[in-house]
Amino acid sequence: MTADRGGAAAIRAHSRGIAVSVKRSYRLVPDGTCALSGTQVPLVESVLTEGADFVHDLDILPFKPATDVVVFGKVHAAAGRTARELRARVRVGARQHAIQVKGPRRVVRRNGSWAFTDPEPFREIPLRWSQAYGGIDRWARPALDAAFVEPLKPWIDYDLTDVTLAAYPRNPAGCGYVVRETPEMEGMELPTIEDPDDPLTPGRLVAGHHDAWPLQPVAAGFGFVAYTWFPRWACCGLDQLPLPPGIDRGSARVVEVERGQVPRDVLTGRPLERRISDRAGNGAVPQLVFEPHLRGDEEMALENLDAREALLEFRLPGERPRIAIRPLGEGETEAPPKLMSVIVDAERRLVSLVWAAVVVPKYPHGPENVPQIAYRVAF
Repeated sequence: MTADRGGAAAIRAHSRGIAVSVKRSYRLVPDGTCALSGTQVPLVESVLTEGADFVHDLDILPFKPATDVVVFGKVHAAAGRTARELRARVRVGARQHAIQVKGPRRVVRRNGSWAFTDPEPFREIPLRWSQAYGGIDRWARPALDAAFVEPLKPWIDYDLTDVTLAAYPRNPAGCGYVVRETPEMEGMELPTIEDPDDPLTPGRLVAGHHDAWPLQPVAAGFGFVAYTWFPRWACCGLDQLPLPPGIDRGSARVVEVERGQVPRDVLTGRPLERRISDRAGNGAVPQLVFEPHLRGDEEMALENLDAREALLEFRLPGERPRIAIRPLGEGETEAPPKLMSVIVDAERRLVSLVWAAVVVPKYPHGPENVPQIAYRVAF
């Protein structure tokens, strides 16, 4: 079904109810408002990846306890000039999240110590996880995987290419992560996108142990985080964070724990009932997850994320869908919508809002019942 006056909708039958997801796209106009777009972005019904990079999460997750805000695009130096370093920000209402952006750099050896080259000038840098800190230590990988991964390959049918102890679990798509020191590090590319409060430095370049990654710098960005990446992994079954030998779990400094983004018991061990939660559905970076759900009329601002304006300010459209669902053998029920996602394509100046509404039927409905379930969406 297509929502009236533009948009897309989909229905699913879950064990917790019948859910309708609705997506509507708007273009940003010069007066700072959102107008219905002639180009409607379809619902994303399977995750999108490019290599190791997690690009887009599902749009059809109706039970998210908070609203995800995600921004795609590029970081731009002001007015077409070049910059060596700048900050990019996303602001929603009174909350903002910033990343530090630097031109291309490499690892060098100076006076017997590791150092970083100065950032090169840049005009634009894509907002991709491949530009952030992380990745796989390709030099340490053969030795680390020899005892754990390689013996599994004859017994497992699926591809184990991306399964490795040498990966950085916050962002295996990134660059700059090193487990063990090696002369081959010289010339290695460094991340261009970092957390301004937790940057990579020469002194933190080498983790020293494959279980020391929680103590390394965090990955920074404005995109969706994969289900198996930390900290989202903390809601998808993680029982306890690994830590290297000799580290006291009671005093270990893990950034996400200190910021309150994950519970402290990820350090000490978690009971089974706390390992999986509805928060697994929220795929934005923690700083851009909003609970309670956003209303959809908030003011937003993008700094250094638009090629034409260094500061792009606008207000979300303020439209709320009316969603009515008729379970089999029952009358129609209007269900209150909740805003699941705000997705900004800064390059196209396009904003998409994803809403969901759920009705709990008297009798269980399964996927086979979906074609017979009636529903209406109106704005």
